[in-house]
Amino acid sequence: MSDEQPKFANVAVFVEEYLGQIYQRQVSDSTDTVWCDEWWRHVEAATRLNALWRSWEQLHRDERGGLSYWLLQHADPHMKRLFDPRGPFKYCGVRHGHRDMLGPLPIESPPDGVFADMNADPPTDRMYSTVVDFVENYLSLIYQRQVTDLSDTVWCPQWWQHQEAVVRLDALWRAWEFYRTDPSEGLSRWFLEHADPQMAQLFNPRGPFKYCTVRGGHQSKVSPLPVTMEKQGMFTDPAPEQ
Repeated sequence: MSDEQPKFANVAVFVEEYLGQIYQRQVSDSTDTVWCDEWWRHVEAATRLNALWRSWEQLHRDERGGLSYWLLQHADPHMKRLFDPRGPFKYCGVRHGHRDMLGPLPIESPPDGVFADMNADPPTDRMYSTVVDFVENYLSLIYQRQVTDLSDTVWCPQWWQHQEAVVRLDALWRAWEFYRTDPSEGLSRWFLEHADPQMAQLFNPRGPFKYCTVRGGHQSKVSPLPVTMEKQGMFTDPAPEQ
């Protein structure tokens, strides 16, 4: 946020006095738009809404379109995630209140040495020393989803057995470490531009965890894409201009 005093003292005041007044929706008798009035009990919701508040405090001062940009590029995507009946408020409702039925993503720690090459000389300016630390102590707490008894959202507790998951989550960790230094838009942009798209690929039942389940564990049923050698000369560099 800027050096100016924030308009709202904290995220709770922002949600109660501003955001909740802007996004008026039918959430009492609806199954396609959900909300939990105890949103602060959900780590993901609290983190997203805190990011929304911080980005609003920065952008609403920009009279060249800052508020419009905030609505379209920050608020709408975040609120879509929160209103989603498959999101963090999945089991909650305005009529029956908060239900604490979601937990962190199931995680099994990798054996010692699996990430030995990645753990050597970790940068001292990072909050999490490795991608394993990041996934176990941050990401799995943020993205709490029902992944045990559903077929449309999958997860492998041994995510480190999947090369694609390792690359995606390592990239997410590095992006988070970069964006966290921006106190205004950083965390919101990390969610929307990196975490949400990456996690959508990992949760996809046709993605890298296709044959894995939380109950059944990791299944090694996929392999690298089959590749044959290209025809000789197909990819030669073009001749230099004379």
